[in-house]
Amino acid sequence: MAPPSLRLVAITLALIALSLCNLSNDDIDKVGKQVSNNKRNEITWRQALGYQECEAFMPEMRPSLGNKAQQPKLLSDICSKYDCPQYKALNITGCGFGAREMYSAGNWVSTGYDMKNKASSKKAYWELRKYMRGENEANERLPMTAPVLTSVYLDLETLQPLDTAYKSFYLPSSSPLTPLNPALSIDPTYDNVVYYRAFPGPDYPTEEEKAEEFERLKKAITDAGLPFYPYWMMSASYTRPGHGRQRWEAIYVAQ
Repeated sequence: MAPPSLRLVAITLALIALSLCNLSNDDIDKVGKQVSNNKRNEITWRQALGYQECEAFMPEMRPSLGNKAQQPKLLSDICSKYDCPQYKALNITGCGFGAREMYSAGNWVSTGYDMKNKASSKKAYWELRKYMRGENEANERLPMTAPVLTSVYLDLETLQPLDTAYKSFYLPSSSPLTPLNPALSIDPTYDNVVYYRAFPGPDYPTEEEKAEEFERLKKAITDAGLPFYPYWMMSASYTRPGHGRQRWEAIYVAQ
């Protein structure tokens, strides 16, 4: 005969199975979501962000959402499904940002667009998607990668954004296919160190919120006494807006 502890476990499992049999599909879905939420709650904010947040920034993070603000989606979860640029996380002193050493593996397909024209930004995105869907020298459909990178350059004197910004998709291949569209270019990946801040969901950040994150990132890096290049602002979108938990990052390159 099985020990009492094992009999108790068996009885408990049987009762759970019986209770699930009496639940509707909707009820079972709710149970599954609750289990998923419990697992999500086991992830700390530090793990989700990739760094220790500054206490001064915590009350400012999406105040309109209050406690509804979700943790950013884990980068490891995203990059287990999509090809991402190769990097190594670096240990740094300070709070409010993380650091990565980026490796010169792969390339980027890029195109410019008019910063003052929202439609131009969308057009740039879809021109890049067309390349991934087969508008390349081999007419080959390529799997989507992460992130979608946006690069904005500032005037060295006025510190105002230049008229032209750039969108880029990551290409893991060392021999990328040539685009059919002459407005697209292939750019190499270089070894460098970047500093970043991850944005908490559940929604995609507004332009105002993006600007605020860059200001926080700039302050955090400066407070840590680390040099960076302030005239090149990159934003990395790792997830589809409006589809589940989000991850967006503000990025500066180290000097």
